[in-house]
Amino acid sequence: MRLRLALALAGTVVLAACSSDSSGPSESDGLSLIPEFAESMASSVDAGGIGGARLPDQLALSTEQKAAIAALHEAFKTATAGDIAALRALEAEARAAHAAGQREAVQAILARGAPILARLGLAFATLQAAIWQVYTPEQRAWLAAHRPQPCGPGGPPQLSDAQIQQIRALQQAFVTAVAADIALIRQTADAAHHAAQAGASRTEIEQILHQADAARARVHAAELRLQQDIDAVLTPEQRAHRCGGGPANG
Repeated sequence: MRLRLALALAGTVVLAACSSDSSGPSESDGLSLIPEFAESMASSVDAGGIGGARLPDQLALSTEQKAAIAALHEAFKTATAGDIAALRALEAEARAAHAAGQREAVQAILARGAPILARLGLAFATLQAAIWQVYTPEQRAWLAAHRPQPCGPGGPPQLSDAQIQQIRALQQAFVTAVAADIALIRQTADAAHHAAQAGASRTEIEQILHQADAARARVHAAELRLQQDIDAVLTPEQRAHRCGGGPANG
């Protein structure tokens, strides 16, 4: 089972990304090698324990679970830092070749990234499996029962260009609005991880994590508002047939 650790808006992001867009991707878009999971805001938030934000209050992540998730993300970040740096170097090399009109060279450069991406994919799958084990059986059961429905043969509902632009504007406004809180959450998670490495007690680690409680609550509230705003952009039929990109587990 492939587990996705993302914000509650992930399904709508997929919906927008899979819909038609008259502008289309630029030729250089294919030169990006860094996987989204390696540096996305969703991963940063989840490292602070918001990955389970969809859980109802009675099944909310405990402080101990949040600390465990943060530690797993930090370990993943450290273990994959070399591969991410290598991909950035290949991207720069490919873009330079593209600018020089050396198309065959571009393909050869990108091909060198394939084994690195394979390693990262395996590492991320391992991270997801480890985080899945942090959840209690009750939490896992709830998440499994509330995962987004799979897309049908026709894929997600098609959005108009106007809807795509509206949703992108809403998403950008959300990112801007929560940026400071996201930074605080990640800093707090990092501080808790380093404190644990230094031998801090569980109480001390919990005190550090609690410093971001207000920020987590604001981000969660902003997520809910964003989803409501996006729902208002969709037609009733689009809302009824909205689907996710696969199983999601918070």
